[in-house]
Amino acid sequence: MKSRNHKYALILMAAVAMTATGALSTAYAQQTSDGMDGYVVGDPDGGAGIYTGNPNECWYDTDDDGVPDMYCYVDTGDMAWMLTASSLVLFMTPGVAFFYGGLARSKNAVNTIGMVFIIMGLMSVQWVLWGYSLAFGGVDSDANLFMGNLDYVGFNQVSHWAPLGAPSPCEDTWAHYYQMQTMKEGDVCSDTWPGTVPHQLFAMFQATFAIITPALIVGGLVDRMKFSAIVVFVLLWGTFVYDP
Repeated sequence: MKSRNHKYALILMAAVAMTATGALSTAYAQQTSDGMDGYVVGDPDGGAGIYTGNPNECWYDTDDDGVPDMYCYVDTGDMAWMLTASSLVLFMTPGVAFFYGGLARSKNAVNTIGMVFIIMGLMSVQWVLWGYSLAFGGVDSDANLFMGNLDYVGFNQVSHWAPLGAPSPCEDTWAHYYQMQTMKEGDVCSDTWPGTVPHQLFAMFQATFAIITPALIVGGLVDRMKFSAIVVFVLLWGTFVYDP
């Protein structure tokens, strides 16, 4: 009976890990040739850039004259570092699971490890469905400064290209020189988004912290709470404490 329970626990852990992997979308970029739809350029005359996969969101017409006024700046170096950082933080969650499992008594080891992995799946789904929106959704007015809105529920508008945000005058910085992008007088950039990291990648990076934070609590709950109570507690804590 004991070995059968262990087998069921391992199957459940594998299912939760697969759910977490599917919930966290992977942001990507692909270099392409000039003239393709979705090709990010640094000026209206063309230039080297990154393919974002979306033909309509790589420039923004601020004055409705049909001329691109603001561009998506997707930087491969920034993306590589964000992917690396996200992977390192995500690897910490199994590490926490095995660490707490080693500290617990032998009869609670599998249960402790399983709880951490299940929390990983729960928070991944919660983050995609409503957690990210509550944490980073736009604030409609100054009356609500404690949490976001529901604009990003279900990862709505969270795409694999860089969002544009509100326009503002561009600054000719070292980063622009490094990316070989020509900044001309009158160009506008985003003042609410750095523009070099895809939205999905930013959401995934933040999700790794939303996952590991409640997992750290498990060490103090071993033999103190039922599994069903922990599930409810994690969802409520993530929604009302972590996300805002």
